[in-house]
Amino acid sequence: MSINNKPQICIKLLRDIKTDALLIYIKTVIEELLENIKTNNYKIDLGFEEFNKEIEKNIIELNEQLDKTIINAYELKSFMAYQQARQTNHKLLPNDEALVFYYNTIVKQIETYLLEGELWIPEQIILALLSEWILEEEKSTIFYSFLNNFDYIKLLGYYEVARNNEKNINLKNNILKMYQISSSMIKRLKNSKYKINSSRKSKMRKK
Repeated sequence: MSINNKPQICIKLLRDIKTDALLIYIKTVIEELLENIKTNNYKIDLGFEEFNKEIEKNIIELNEQLDKTIINAYELKSFMAYQQARQTNHKLLPNDEALVFYYNTIVKQIETYLLEGELWIPEQIILALLSEWILEEEKSTIFYSFLNNFDYIKLLGYYEVARNNEKNINLKNNILKMYQISSSMIKRLKNSKYKINSSRKSKMRKK
């Protein structure tokens, strides 16, 4: 989605702003994932070609839907800079500041588990985050009803099959680690509470 064609920002409860922050993170990861696949710098590889194709197909469809409704982290940073410049005190409005706060919370949590450049499985993280947030935490998708159209259980089941393949121990261990990371991210987001602080200056963390 172009920064000049941003989705309308509605008045939302904090729990819905948390969903926005999560989707901004997910969209940013998806865009980088698909670019890396396109340039042959990454390949979805669970050891079963039909699994690989099905997961990639769903990730592409998810990105197409997100592109209509949410911005990525880079666009968020530009948007927030613009909003700050508009305010006479150069401070963000509470909802905007809350969005940055929750996004930073997500990024900070994964940074505690993954070192920069460390191997990971981004598409699994994406699916696991959505599955836990929507299905297990039962968060509202009223603003993003298309999220209910994806079969997260089925797609994550492919990783379970791959995890039980004893021929690839590294993949098995990495899949388990991705579940642990995504679960910790959701827990951190769920328990985070934004409080208005008139003296705080919001800064975006790098993904």
